[in-house]
Amino acid sequence: MSCGINDIDRLEAFRRGTLVEVCGSPSSGRTTLLHGLLSRCTGGGEAAAVIDVTDSFDPVSASRQGIALSELLWVRCGMPRIHGRKLSALEQGLVAAVLLLQGGGFGMLVVDMANVSAKEARNIPLAKWFQLRRAVEGTQTLLVILVQQSNAGSSSASIIDLSQAGVEVEKSRTTHFTHIDGDCVIRTLSSRAEVVRGQMRKPVQSVRKTGEFSTDLHSYR
Repeated sequence: MSCGINDIDRLEAFRRGTLVEVCGSPSSGRTTLLHGLLSRCTGGGEAAAVIDVTDSFDPVSASRQGIALSELLWVRCGMPRIHGRKLSALEQGLVAAVLLLQGGGFGMLVVDMANVSAKEARNIPLAKWFQLRRAVEGTQTLLVILVQQSNAGSSSASIIDLSQAGVEVEKSRTTHFTHIDGDCVIRTLSSRAEVVRGQMRKPVQSVRKTGEFSTDLHSYR
């Protein structure tokens, strides 16, 4: 599946029928990459789903990036009870992912757990990742997991590691923006993406490929 960013699309990391982990800290380009994938998916007439574990998805900025909200299922995780037991938001999100994959019909399914603590994410059993991998195999769905660090192990077909490559700033006195120190505003964030694992080719070292892209913050105002 294409995200519309040439330098990333040439990495060929987003294959349908696979589980792909997108890893990175805040401001590393996670949202830009996610919006690009969702825009191409929904813009092509396919349905997509975002399982929003920490209630961080912003439909306004998503719409501005070309995502067709009419083709998007937004699952906001809460605290339901199943058989009298409370499920955490993360547990609910993983259950929802399995159900949606089994139901089918989505070109892309995203589990956004990027703001879940690394400790909580590491506690997800490997059996759950294997279940997700088996559920997406043989389908036309791309399963994307947004995380801070990779957790799925061998269940991931690809792992995309994002990092911030640079920041472009501009003096604020030439604009109408204000901020805490009054000297400059951030205009553009540059990001670097590296494929650190690929199940299609082994050993792992043979699949290390990199690409770069940028986020124009004007479009997120």
